[in-house]
Amino acid sequence: MKHTTLTMCVAVAALFTLPSTTFAQDKPAGDKPAGEAPARGGRGGARLTPEARLKQMTETLGLTQEQQDKIKAILEKNAAAMKELTAKGYQNLTDEDKTKMREMMKAQTEAIDAVLTPEQKEKQKAEMAKRRGAGRPGGQPKPDAAPK
Repeated sequence: MKHTTLTMCVAVAALFTLPSTTFAQDKPAGDKPAGEAPARGGRGGARLTPEARLKQMTETLGLTQEQQDKIKAILEKNAAAMKELTAKGYQNLTDEDKTKMREMMKAQTEAIDAVLTPEQKEKQKAEMAKRRGAGRPGGQPKPDAAPK
């Protein structure tokens, strides 16, 4: 009788333990809801979607509706090509791919700057400097990075 009771207690304890260990497992890295872009990492990290970037710019720069419409078109213009290049991973890009990506980013930045007011440009410049310095100890920008 004692042996049966002990066996039953162990079996019940095991049954209660099993579900909690099953739910404690981590989700696979790619298990994100559809449409949600992962947070942007450093070089080669995931980029924000055009919609998420526009939302971020609207919140930080106070874009007007007209500016939002123009910037949305600019961001979406090269979105597919950029996504294709970034999907390869930075280490797998050829020199030609890297040059193409730099040219697209430069053209996109120039087009967006043409839409912004001088005050918004200064605010954006400050935000970029803050983000670039965030990954360094003390939040400092690279010592060799001179402001343009």
